[in-house]
Amino acid sequence: MDGKELKRRLRQLLNEDSDSEWLDTRTTFDFLNEAATELVNKTHCLKGSQDITTVADQTDYNISPDFLKLFLKDSSGNYVIKFGDYNFIQWKDENEIIYGNNTTSVSQPDSFSISNADVPDAVTGTATSVGAATGGLSILADTAADFTNVEAGDSVNNTTDSSTGVVLSKTSTTILNVALFGGTDDDWTIADAYTIQPQGRYKLVLNPPPSEVETITLNFVKKPAPVYSDYQVFGFIDQYATALIKYAFMLYKYRDMNPGMGDAMYRYWDSALRGAGYETNQALNRQIKVSFKNGR
Repeated sequence: MDGKELKRRLRQLLNEDSDSEWLDTRTTFDFLNEAATELVNKTHCLKGSQDITTVADQTDYNISPDFLKLFLKDSSGNYVIKFGDYNFIQWKDENEIIYGNNTTSVSQPDSFSISNADVPDAVTGTATSVGAATGGLSILADTAADFTNVEAGDSVNNTTDSSTGVVLSKTSTTILNVALFGGTDDDWTIADAYTIQPQGRYKLVLNPPPSEVETITLNFVKKPAPVYSDYQVFGFIDQYATALIKYAFMLYKYRDMNPGMGDAMYRYWDSALRGAGYETNQALNRQIKVSFKNGR
């Protein structure tokens, strides 16, 4: 279900006309995206994996920006990542790793943790071509740019027309798909200035550092790609759309100082999740265990 249909159904549930001044497109998409992230957090319905090549004596490795939380567990219920072809290492609290201060490299680390990584620097520049908005999506192109560290979900500002928005996807290191709101035009003309602020990132911390080059496979629950335009879709099945809309309804009611209605809608949201397969997914998640032993 695309962004346009989600907006329409939410507007109907709230009993608001299409020209309602109480609803605004940016807030509606903010609430729908918050709902989508919480839905994935509960159901684990979107998963991803990342292969990381280790470097001798290096502890920290950047994780994909769409990482939401760990997923894969061993038969004892411990979070694990795959190290090499056959071995698995377990998660350990970062505090234990810091206090242990084990810096002597080994062929296979004993454990790993997840920590905050440094946020990339803001990216600035000017648009070098026209990027008219279609369904709320516009193209930011800058032939002199380096968008290597820019990812979907990062904040973007057109400082010329005072609009703000979200990076939706990256076409190349010089071209982005974005959505803009609240400005004069909410699109791009040649020489419009921009500032992009990357969001927070995570890193993998190995304890102790590896002494050799090896491949790590990190399995995780991934954040849904942001939807801030009419023709985008979230990556999960449409059966979750009802739950998504009810959660966004709840957030609108809390904003409207109507917590009773918000609480009631939260119960409807939870029920809708279950109806769409929440209990089945949870049962499957409990059964997906790694049968291999650590191997050390």
